[in-house]
Parts: sequence; structure tokens; C-alpha cells
Amino acid sequence: MEALRNIWYVAAWPSEIGTTPLRRTLLEEQIVFFRQTDGRPVALGNICPHRFAPLHRGKIVEDTIECPYHGLRFNGQGHCVFNPDLNGAVPATARVRSYPLVERGGLCWIWMGDPTLADEGLIVDFPFFQSGSGYRPVTGYLHVRANYRYMIDNLVDVSHVLIVHHDMLACPGLATGKQTIERDGNGIWVKRFAEQTTPPKIFDMMWRRSRGDYDAPMDHWAESKWNPPSLISQNTGVQLSGLPRDGGLETKNFHLVTPESETSSHYFWAICRNFETDNDALDVDVRAGTEYAFVEQDEKLLEALQENMNGREFWSMKPALLVGDVGAVQVRRETDRLLAAEKAANAPVPANPSSSAVA
Repeated sequence: MEALRNIWYVAAWPSEIGTTPLRRTLLEEQIVFFRQTDGRPVALGNICPHRFAPLHRGKIVEDTIECPYHGLRFNGQGHCVFNPDLNGAVPATARVRSYPLVERGGLCWIWMGDPTLADEGLIVDFPFFQSGSGYRPVTGYLHVRANYRYMIDNLVDVSHVLIVHHDMLACPGLATGKQTIERDGNGIWVKRFAEQTTPPKIFDMMWRRSRGDYDAPMDHWAESKWNPPSLISQNTGVQLSGLPRDGGLETKNFHLVTPESETSSHYFWAICRNFETDNDALDVDVRAGTEYAFVEQDEKLLEALQENMNGREFWSMKPALLVGDVGAVQVRRETDRLLAAEKAANAPVPANPSSSAVA
């Protein structure tokens, strides 16, 4: 499928990987995950090289995964280390692919491309998600029947909020507020800011709940940063107009999308707040609100969009672009550039023509 490979993707939450095999398809490749006794997570191709049985149906035995068909066992490097049949001979071809897998920053990251290029220093950090940051996280996972690039379009696009999330997240002032696009290393910020506006209902409720009543207009900001391949971090908040932003209510969030196929994606999210950080009951409300906004609003639209595209390429449709699309368009163009560069780097070098060839 069309997706970058020499880059880190989120494969799973650490809690998902244990001593029971976990199956997940990433970039149309079947992968099985498990955790060894030293705590290290492992990612292997989910197909036995003998008769091609799915390894996730097997079991973990002494830091190996045992094939459910003939009992061959594969270690964390993908080598077959045990054959229970006859003389126990293991052919050199009895190997499965091993993927670089790193547990870092509360996430498990996988490298889908050339393992010799896997540099852990390229993993994106989210400081607000770490303990001691002053933000309390609520996390989740959703399987989405839409291409990862449509999800990224959606996550960097503030303009759809007024219509799609009209009941809880919409802010009329933000729809007409100031928009700025900024480059930050290999990332792109898409920022919206509204002064002296009515806040979204969700922030109105949270302010009254944590700070009490108010009778003044508010400032509202919504900022999304894209990092390749498909990582979105956000700052969203409100403050009484004219007061310093750092005294307001804010959530810092991430939305990390890993392609499954051309028409489906894995979606890992975290909403991290700087208010009522000791309120367990609020976690339940945040989770319910986040899943409602995506599952009942975004996801239904994205799935319908996916069906409507029917496999057609985005730019071939000649989209009618709006001023509010600038950020999303820049992200698409940069993704296109990275895909083309990786394809060119992996292209075979043509052989030199023979000097005796006839012109």
C-alpha cells in the first residue's frame, strides 16, 4: 500500500502486548506481538514458513512463539530454534521476519522498513503524556474503516468542527478567527485563534465545573501539529479574554494513526488535561465524550467518504480547495514528497548498457 516504511509507527499500547499473542495488520502486513520474560516486546511476521499457519494461534513457550500446526518455535529474532518432529532438524529457511519494536514514552513503536535504518532517535516525543508533566491522560484505541490520510486530513482541519461537532466542540468565533500555518522541523502546525468568543459547550461546562460561573467572553485556541508519517498532537483551550493563556483550561492531546490497509486504520488517542487532575469520574466523561465525537460523528463521515472515493486518488478528483484547507493541503503535499523520495531511494539501479550494444 502507499505509505512510508522507513519511519516509526505506533503498533500498540504497552498494555496490549503480553504473554498471549496479539495479532495486528500494519501496512497490509500480518504481525504477531508478544512479550518476553525480561519484559521486552517482540514483533514477528505472523506466518510460519513451514505450512504458512498463523502464529498468533499458537502459544508463548520460553520466550518463543510456538506454531499451532506442527510446533515449530521461533525466538524474538525470528529464528526457528525448535522442531519437535523426528530428528529435530531445522532448515535454514525456517525463519520469520523480525521487526524493530521499541517501547518508549508510553507507546510501542514499530519500524516497518529496512531494519538497518531504524534509529530510535527519530521517535516523536510527547512531553505532556509523561508523568510529572502536570497533565492527566485518558487514552483509547479505535479501529477505523478509513484510509489513514483521510483521518489526517480530518485531524488537522479545524473548519469541520463547526458542522460535524456542532453540539459540544463547535465555536463560531473559531470558524472566523485567525489561522496560521507554521513549520517546525519536519512538522507542520495548523493553528486557529478566536478572541472574545463564546467557548465550545464542552469548555463552558468544564470551566463552570472547575472554576465557577463567568460573565465575560473568552479566547479559544485550537492547534494541531502533524509529524510524519501520521502523528497529530494538539493544544486546545480557553481563557477569559485578555488574560494569559497559561492560566486557562487546556487539553494537550495526541491522535496517532497507523495504516492497516488502503481502507482501514488503527487509531491511538490520548486527551491530557491540566485541570481536575485528581478527578477519576471526569476520566469517564472525557472517554465517553471523545469516543462519541469520533465514533458517532467523525468516523461515520470518514467511512462514507472512503466508500464514496471508491479507490480513486485524491488529487485526481481535482478537489475544490478552500482557504481553511491550507494546512491540510501542506500536510498532503509533504506526505506526497516523502513518499516519492522513499520510492526513489528504493528504486533498483538500472544496469549499464553493454558497450557492444547496437545504438
